[in-house]
Amino acid sequence: MYHSRYIPQVWEETQVIRRIYKIVVTGAFNSGKTTFVRNLCGRILNTDRRLYLDRERSVKETTTVALDFGTVSIDGRTLYIFGTPGQLRFSFMWDVLSRGMHGFILLVDSNDRDSIPIAKFIYRHFKSYGNHPHVIGANKQDIENSLPPDDVRLLLEIPENIPVLPVVSLDKSSVISVIRVLIREIEKKEMLQHTHSLL
Repeated sequence: MYHSRYIPQVWEETQVIRRIYKIVVTGAFNSGKTTFVRNLCGRILNTDRRLYLDRERSVKETTTVALDFGTVSIDGRTLYIFGTPGQLRFSFMWDVLSRGMHGFILLVDSNDRDSIPIAKFIYRHFKSYGNHPHVIGANKQDIENSLPPDDVRLLLEIPENIPVLPVVSLDKSSVISVIRVLIREIEKKEMLQHTHSLL
């Protein structure tokens, strides 16, 4: 298992810049997590298995049962990306995958209003792990009548200081834009922590 204590740090004057980040991508069933990780990282390790319940197979054929994992370098940072299962019966993996994370992304299927309550539950669960930088991705914005990010913020009761971003997981440039915002949030927190340590 990847542990944050092994991450090298580079100190530059009044700020600390990490070269490696562990980022978790979470969200409800069919919110687009595997697609997000795959389009960001290219080749990934995943644990998709066939679904057998008719009500689930009517949505898609497979689901992640343990994790998606990939790596990517963006703007001089190496990112370890972990995608979580979205179904509650595999939620024990949330605790495992969140250990040592520097930040997380909650993907919301903005074209499926019925998924909002579980997305809200997952958000509260991940916030219980501590004050980790995070952003919300209002996914599937390419589909007609999807909820706009402002509505997603309202329904999930997201504080104003947390970015809620439009995203299309099928579009790599859209995915990278979300990742860059999260990196900025992570590094902003680290700079503040380092500045306070010097006082």
